[in-house]
Amino acid sequence: MDEKSKLIIVTGLSGAGRSTALKIFEDLGYEAVDNLPFSLLPIITAKKLAGFFSFGIDVRSRDFNSKDISKFIKSNRRSFNIHLVYFDCESSTLIDRFKESRRPHPLKLDIPINDIIEQEKFWLKPLKKIADNIIDTTNLNLPNLRRILETNYSTSQHLKLNLRILSFGYKYGIPREADIVVDMRFIKNPFYIKELKKLTGKDRKVIKYISGQINFKNFYKLFLETHKIIIPAFLTEGKKFLTIAFGCTGGIHRSVMMAEKFSKDIFSKKIEISLEHRDLKK
Repeated sequence: MDEKSKLIIVTGLSGAGRSTALKIFEDLGYEAVDNLPFSLLPIITAKKLAGFFSFGIDVRSRDFNSKDISKFIKSNRRSFNIHLVYFDCESSTLIDRFKESRRPHPLKLDIPINDIIEQEKFWLKPLKKIADNIIDTTNLNLPNLRRILETNYSTSQHLKLNLRILSFGYKYGIPREADIVVDMRFIKNPFYIKELKKLTGKDRKVIKYISGQINFKNFYKLFLETHKIIIPAFLTEGKKFLTIAFGCTGGIHRSVMMAEKFSKDIFSKKIEISLEHRDLKK
């Protein structure tokens, strides 16, 4: 395959979004095929077809063997421009998804679903180990999944860096998909101020309280100046999707205020910004 060609192999856990991703790849102009038998992959690559291809391979595929597939990818990824995208997700979230859709796990094993998921993880381990991109969909909605795939695998040459700015509460866990995590708990907490407790980081009184603190002023000036330099540099180096997560205890005051302010001040024509407050309504 030449420079203008690309072969994406999509794999990962059942229920983690692999099939949805293949539909998105199709929208992006890829020729997409799901559950491709591994034995056909060497035949297809041997033809050296020009174009953009996306193949779904998982444990249900005929002649699936993760070690053999891994070996083939490592041997041919440069000459055929092969990229392996692995879809991951927390087990509890996968179980909830199967319950909501009222569909059984596609691996029809006569064991509890937790054990099925663990078995699938074991079978897929060699592929996860060599993946070019691991996408964790535990807290990822469809629009953001589409943005990730568009910015990393679009067939267009004129792209922006997609910057996802996220606020969260440490009490609910750190976002696994974050590239940069910033702990805002060094700032005095508005939660302990009676008139601010029930407000959020979007409210003017909370914004004034936080922005007036000397620690915040000193920190924010340096943080903004630094990231105005390094964020465009990520795009220059080929990274097209970046997630910066700001955290505080509950994800309501300090992290929300910081995410809101930073998203406005970092604005650039070369950056596509999306803002999300994960735990604001909890």
